[in-house]
Amino acid sequence: MKSNPIAPEGKIRSERLTVPGGKKPLLRLYVDSAEPTTLLPFLIKALPDKSRTTIKQLLHDRFISIGLEATTQFDAPLKAGDEVNIHPAPLPKKFTHKGIEILYQDEYLIVIHKEAGLPTVASGEEKDKTALRLLSDHQKSFNPRAKVYHINRLDKDSAGFVVFAKSRDLQCELSDHWSRYVRGQHFAAVLEGHPQTDSGILLPPPSELDAKKDRGAKKGKTTGAKPSSDDERTAGRAEWHTLVSGPSRALVSVALLTGRNNRLRRQFAQLRLPIAGDWRNGSTEKELGRVALEGTHLSFVHPVTGKLLEFRQPIPPLFRKLVKGAQVATKNPKKTVRK
Repeated sequence: MKSNPIAPEGKIRSERLTVPGGKKPLLRLYVDSAEPTTLLPFLIKALPDKSRTTIKQLLHDRFISIGLEATTQFDAPLKAGDEVNIHPAPLPKKFTHKGIEILYQDEYLIVIHKEAGLPTVASGEEKDKTALRLLSDHQKSFNPRAKVYHINRLDKDSAGFVVFAKSRDLQCELSDHWSRYVRGQHFAAVLEGHPQTDSGILLPPPSELDAKKDRGAKKGKTTGAKPSSDDERTAGRAEWHTLVSGPSRALVSVALLTGRNNRLRRQFAQLRLPIAGDWRNGSTEKELGRVALEGTHLSFVHPVTGKLLEFRQPIPPLFRKLVKGAQVATKNPKKTVRK
C-alpha cells in the first residue's frame, strides 16, 4: 500500500496510479478541506491546465468518480476524506442482468452475486451466456482494452459470490494464493435425509479419480491460473452444522476450512445426504431447476489496497420451504438465466 502524497500548501493532494486496461494512469485527488464544497469548483482548482468546458465534458463522458461511484453531477457534494478519481477510460454504466448483481467494483476487482442457472465460465455446451463473458463484454463496451479474469468458480446450477480480476497478474496472485487472502467462506445447503449428528467435518473424497461423476460441477475452460500446490493439498475440508430439520430434509450451514472446495456436492452425496436438486448425485428432486446450494458469506483481503472486503447474502426462502416440505414452483432443469 502506498502512503498518501503530500502537497504544497494551497495545492490539492494528488497521485497517479497505474491501473489495468489504461493507456494513461488514473489521477486520484484527495479532498482535505474541512469546508464543504462541490465537485466542479474542486476540479477547476485541481486541474488548472484544463478549461471549465473540458472538465464538464469529462463529467458528461463518465471519466470521473467519487470513490468507487461514477458521477456526472457537476454539483455533487464533497467532504473531507473523499477521493475524486479521473479515470483513463470512461466508466461503464450500471450493469443490468437478472443473473448477476455487481456488489463491488474498483480499478482492480469485480465481485458479483451469481444466480443459479448462469455458468461462471465457458464449458463445452455454453460459451457465450456466462458470467465471465457478460462482464467482459460490458467492460469492453466502454474500454476496448479492458480484461476480466475469474478467480473462483461456482457451478451453473448453484448461486453465490464470484470474484474477477481486471489483470492477468492479479488473477494469478489471487488464484495461486487464495488461502492467504480469504478470511471466510460460508454456504447454505438443503440436504435430503437427516444427518446422524448436528455437525461434522467434511474431508476430501478418498479418491479424486471419480471427479467426472459430478458432471454438473465439471471444470470449464480456465483462463490459465492454477491453484498453488498448498491449496491443492489442503482443499476440500469444510465444517457443517444443522440449522433446521424438517420431515425429510435438513438445512445446513457449511464453512470452508481451506481456501477452495469444489467438492461439496460429492462430499454430501458420499454421506448419503445429497443436496436437494443435485439429481446427478442422488437427489430425488429432479424438477427443482437448481441445486439447493448457495454462498451466503465471503470475506477476503484486497490484494492491492489491503482492505477487508466482506459480502453476505440471506438464505433463500426457497431453502426453508424445501425443509418444511412445502410445494415449490419447479422449472426446467436445463433452463438458463436470460436477460
